Amino acid sequence: MGAKFIVIDGVGGQGVRVIGSTMASLLAVMDYHVTLLFDYDSSVRGGMSEAFLAYDTEPIANFVVECADVVVRLADRGPTHLTTDYVIADCDLIKPGERGEEIPFLQLGVDMFGRDLFGNMIALGRLLCVCDVEFTDEALRAVLPKKYVEENIAAIKYGYSLDESSIKAIEPEQAASSFAAKYARQVLAGTAPDKAVELAAAR
Repeated sequence: MGAKFIVIDGVGGQGVRVIGSTMASLLAVMDYHVTLLFDYDSSVRGGMSEAFLAYDTEPIANFVVECADVVVRLADRGPTHLTTDYVIADCDLIKPGERGEEIPFLQLGVDMFGRDLFGNMIALGRLLCVCDVEFTDEALRAVLPKKYVEENIAAIKYGYSLDESSIKAIEPEQAASSFAAKYARQVLAGTAPDKAVELAAAR
């Protein structure tokens, strides 16, 4: 099939490592060869957080990502030298000339499942769909934490079920459309992630 390269771009507290680790573990359970590298700034709350994932049906000879097949962008803090074929982004994060889609993941996590953390799983589901990775509930249960496992599976399936028409039908309010940007600003200012969600969601 040829190796696929995924980059997940965000800030600390947005679940970049959770998305990357869960997808890598799922692919490994499904007998793919997988590499996963993290790059993050541990010295600053809300600093950049990146995951670089490669997978293939054959051993991966070169896992250095120069051109990503898909970038998941929860915040715009990632490396500027990378190119990508497709971007899955939270609202207002697609750059001019890029091909992709914008979905208010964090806000959907709150609206659909009651907590922002499920936005990570919605994003993971959409990523799996775009990458044409089929999975079973059994495989998901093998890699997901036991806490909230059913809710996480539901969120992943919800993200996987999104298509072009349903994405276009999602019309977040103005406050929701800038949710990710507001969240990032609060975290960078030193606000705890749970409080940052509350402040970002406030109308």
